[in-house]
Amino acid sequence: MPSLLQAMGLPHVLSRSRYTEDNLDQAVKQGMEQYVILGAGMDTFAFRRPDLLSQVQVFEVDHPATQAFKLNRLAELGWEIPSNLHFVPVDFTQESLADALKGTSYDLQTKSFFSWLGVTMYLTRNEVFATLRSITDIAPVGSAVIFDYFVPEEATPHMKEMQEDLRKIGEPIKTTFDPSTLAFELESLGLRLHENLSPSDIQERYFQSQTDGYYASKHVRFGWAVVE
Repeated sequence: MPSLLQAMGLPHVLSRSRYTEDNLDQAVKQGMEQYVILGAGMDTFAFRRPDLLSQVQVFEVDHPATQAFKLNRLAELGWEIPSNLHFVPVDFTQESLADALKGTSYDLQTKSFFSWLGVTMYLTRNEVFATLRSITDIAPVGSAVIFDYFVPEEATPHMKEMQEDLRKIGEPIKTTFDPSTLAFELESLGLRLHENLSPSDIQERYFQSQTDGYYASKHVRFGWAVVE
């Protein structure tokens, strides 16, 4: 029998990616020219979305070791790296996102769209806030960041079981956010919470008519914040 973590994992990954890229698509149509993927991992956006890639500069930000592995794998596959795809090695626990991007071709004057998926829950609260503050430091007003986050254990059933599953694979949950206070917390960083999707919102938007048994996770929400 699959664990709770396995049961909720794939639908969550699919829905958060769809949510992010749907909104990125609209942002590009409105003139957004830079897309920054934080904690990019093995993300393949730059290779599967040539329609959007042709209109934006893409910056993949990730831990140096993870990024080195990806670059080696791309070389092994013989995949050509697009000219407007840029790799930025950063250890979020040790380095400033703002400092890392300033050392690249990232344009501080251009509105940017940031995605930060599958990361906030594995960092400390201070590390999460430091990265969000970096975004407001380097991105002009109107820039956006989409991220997913876990809610507190007492807010949903079976959260403790999932936390145990994650601990066993070496990825303990370090940070959760209370949806009712998130807007206030972001406001102190210079961000306005534009959208805060609940599990029921995600279910209705992406899984309501599905017949494959996929459903939204009850432990995760999607946040969309705008730099003010």
